[in-house]
Order: sequence, then C-alpha cells, then structure tokens
Amino acid sequence: MTSYFSSLVDFVHAHSQYTSIAIFLLALSEAIPVVGTVVPGSTLIIGLSALATGTNANPWILLIAATTGAIIGDGLSFWLGQRYHREILSTWPLNQYPQLIIRSERFVARYGAASVFLARFTAVVRAFVPLITGILRMSPRQFYTANILSALVWAPAHIFPGVLLGSPINQRKRRAAHNSLNRGVGCCDLRYLCHPLVRQGQVILRDRITLHRTFIDGLKCPLCARLVKSPSWRGANMRQAHGPT
Repeated sequence: MTSYFSSLVDFVHAHSQYTSIAIFLLALSEAIPVVGTVVPGSTLIIGLSALATGTNANPWILLIAATTGAIIGDGLSFWLGQRYHREILSTWPLNQYPQLIIRSERFVARYGAASVFLARFTAVVRAFVPLITGILRMSPRQFYTANILSALVWAPAHIFPGVLLGSPINQRKRRAAHNSLNRGVGCCDLRYLCHPLVRQGQVILRDRITLHRTFIDGLKCPLCARLVKSPSWRGANMRQAHGPT
C-alpha cells in the first residue's frame, strides 16, 4: 500500500499542476468511512505542500483545495448517514469495523455537536463521526457550522507546515550550506574544514536534518520516512541545494 502512495507523490511532483487536485481529494478522503483510516491524507498533504512550494506553487490555492475538500468530505459522509440511516452500517465494508463504529458513537454521545469539530483532529474516529452524526439526525445547521469551522482550522494546520518546509528561506539555507562546505572541502589542507564558513554550513545542515527527523518522528507514520526517501523528494532537495543551473 505504501508503494502506491509513494508513486502518487512522485507523479504529483512530476506534474505539479495536479497538486491542488490531489490535495483536494486527500482532504476529502479523510472523512470517508474506512478510506480515511487507510489513506494517510494528513501526512501526504503536508508532504505534497512542501514539494509544491519548492516548484513555486501558490500556497493559497493549496489552502483553498484542502479546505474545500475537507468540507465536502464531511458533508458527503453526513449525507450518507442521513440518506441510508443505520442500515448502511451493515453493508460492506463498514460491517468489518464494528469496534470503530461503536467508538465513534460514544465519541458523538460524549461531545455532541462539538464532536464534528474535535473529530477532525482525532485519529480513527474522524472517518466515521460525520457518518454517525448523519445517522443520529444531528441538525444540519449544527453539523455544517462545526464542519466549516473545523476545516478552516484543519487546512492551514496541514498546508502551512509543508509550505515552511519548502519555503525559499530554507532553500537559501541549503544553498549556503552547500557553498560553504564546498569552500572547505575543496581545499587541500584538512585544516580548512574548520573554516567558519564550513562550520556555518555544518550547523545549517544539522538544523535541517534535525527538522526533518523531528517532523517524521512527530507524525509517527512510516509513510513519512518513505516520502522523504522517495526519488522526487531527494531530487527536489538536491536541486534546491545546488541552486539554479
């Protein structure tokens, strides 16, 4: 399954015009029952945002795509619950996840209308809560108020971290590090490795590596590591490190 997501990242990076569409679909999938528990939409959105920023994509378009996809995804799941009631829970593949359904029902019972907002940021139940609220006949006004407000918070929290990772400031740091290291390594005398420029480059590289590791470890998702190791990600960083040719 991870190989498919890695292929998606490679394809979108090679065809950056599809980035906003991919982010829209990933945000939408977050609220689709079962799909939202399988597809690591949040991780992919952050990674694609970083890659897109490296190709000078407009971050506001990415933000609009993520917000719209999140609202429509929750709305579609809510409509399914309203339309098919509890009978939909006995159909495949929902009937394969009774524990998640029970957990989501308890979540809604505990938090009420606020469950729609909170579920957006809660793993596992976020893919089932909109459906459950539709089945339980939550007021559409309450649902869409919480739906829209949560999307307006959720989308920037996923787009902007990726934008920062691929921002021009970080690109300049990588180029400065590369040039500084080249000045030191290019000298015959190894003492030049202690040159201040080289030390500055080493610090920048160390901070950059720490940022990547912190980002990956914080998400606790195996796909993150594969995303950073993917050919498109490494190629983007290499081009940014060497600067324009």
